[in-house]
Amino acid sequence: MHWLIHLNPFRYLAGRIFVWFWLVLLSAVFVSVALSRALVERSEIRRLPHSLQLQIQQQLQSVADSSNSAELIARLQQARPDRWLVVDAQSNQVLTPGLLPRDFDLNWLTELSQLNRPRWLRHDNITLAGPFSLQLHGQQLALYQKRQRQSRPWWYPSEMPPLVLLLFTLLISAGASFVLAISISRPLRELLQSNLQFADGKLHSRVTKLVQRKDELGQLGHSFNTMAERISALLTNQQRLLRDISHELRSPLARAQLALGLAERTQTLQQLPRISQELQRLDSMLDELLTYSKLDAGQYVLDKQQLDLTALTTDVMALNQVEADAKQQQLAINTSQPLYLHADQRLLARAIENILRNAIKYSPPHSTVHCQLQQQQGQLLLQICDQGPGLAETQLHAIFEPFYRVSDSRDNQTGGTGLGLAIVAQIIRQHGGSVSASNSAGGGLCISLKLPLH
Repeated sequence: MHWLIHLNPFRYLAGRIFVWFWLVLLSAVFVSVALSRALVERSEIRRLPHSLQLQIQQQLQSVADSSNSAELIARLQQARPDRWLVVDAQSNQVLTPGLLPRDFDLNWLTELSQLNRPRWLRHDNITLAGPFSLQLHGQQLALYQKRQRQSRPWWYPSEMPPLVLLLFTLLISAGASFVLAISISRPLRELLQSNLQFADGKLHSRVTKLVQRKDELGQLGHSFNTMAERISALLTNQQRLLRDISHELRSPLARAQLALGLAERTQTLQQLPRISQELQRLDSMLDELLTYSKLDAGQYVLDKQQLDLTALTTDVMALNQVEADAKQQQLAINTSQPLYLHADQRLLARAIENILRNAIKYSPPHSTVHCQLQQQQGQLLLQICDQGPGLAETQLHAIFEPFYRVSDSRDNQTGGTGLGLAIVAQIIRQHGGSVSASNSAGGGLCISLKLPLH
C-alpha cells in the first residue's frame, strides 16, 4: 500500500495545480453551458419573405380541393413526405406529428396561430413557414411548410451528443491544466535540483532555463543565482582569508620565536622591542577581525556625540604623518571650517584612518594625498584621493566586500586581511551614510564618505 501514497497527486505541486485548475475550469465550462441553455432560446420567430409566402400559397392551391384532411395529407405526402405539417386549427392537434423533433415545444405552433399573417419559425436545423389556413368542408386546418436547414459540421458543439461534448470538454480542460501545471512545476524542479547540488558543495551550480522566464519564477531564478554568486564569493573569500590570516599570524609568531631564541642565546634584552612589535601586530590583526565581526552582526553599540569632522580628520592625518614622511608624501586637507555631526568618534576615526593608510600605502613616493571636506544637501562629504595606480571598474564596488583583496600577494607592501575597507563600509552604513570608490581624472583612487548631518 506504500506505493499508493506516491500516486496521491496532492503530494506534488504539479498535481495540486493540475487538480484544482482542472476542477475550476470544468466548473466554469459546465456553468457556462447550463446558463447558455437556460438563457438562449432554441426556437425563434422571424418575418417570412413575401416572395416565399406567395410561392407556398400557389403550391397549396393545387390541394385546396381535397375533400377532407386525410386526403389532403395523402396528396401532400405523395409529393413530399417530409415537407408539410398539418394542424387542426380548432383543437391544435398535430395531424402529422412524425415531422416534428421530439424536443419541439408545441406551444410555438399556438404562438404562430395567433399571428395575423404567416411567419418563419426556426428551431435548430428545421424551419416552419406558416400558418396557411385551409377550409375543408367545415374543418379548419393550419398548414406549415417544413424545410431542413443545412446541417453544421459534426465538430460543432451544438451538433455533438451531450456525452461526446462532455468527454471532449474533459480532454481539452485536462490538457490545458496539465500544460499549466508542468510549466510551473518543471522550473521549480530545476531550482530544487540546483539548490540540492549547491548544498552538496557544488558552488558552481546555477539555474539556466528558469532565468529565461519573464515572470515571477524567472525573478526567483535570478534571485537564486545572485544568492549563489554571493555565497560562493563569500566562501571563496573566507577560504582566502583563512590562508592569509594563517600566513599573517604565522609570520609575526615565527619572528617572535626567533627573537626569543636569540635572547635566550645571548642572555640580553636587545630582542624585547622586536618581540613587542610583533605582538602588537598580532593584537592589531585580531582586533580588526573582532571589530568587523561585531559590526557585521550588529552587536556594536554606537556612542554618538557631537564632534567636528574637520578636527577629527586633521587629528587622524597628524597621527599618520610619520608613515607618510617615510615615503616623503604630503597629506593635504582643503578646508579648515568646522563641520559638526553626531557620530561615534572612535569608529569614525578608525574608518578615516583605514582609508588614509590605504592611500599612503598605494601612493608613490613624493606624492600628495588630498583630503576634501564639504557640506552639501544635508550631508557631509569626506573624500580622500591618492595618486596611486587606481583600480579596474569591476573592483570599485568589490573592495568594500569582506575579505576582498586587490592583490593576492602577501608581502609587506600589499599584505593585509582584506577587512579594512569592509570595516569602513560597515561603520558608515551604521551611521546612516554611504561609501563609494572612483578613479580620479588625474589618476589614483578616491574614496568618498557621505554622512548625514542629523
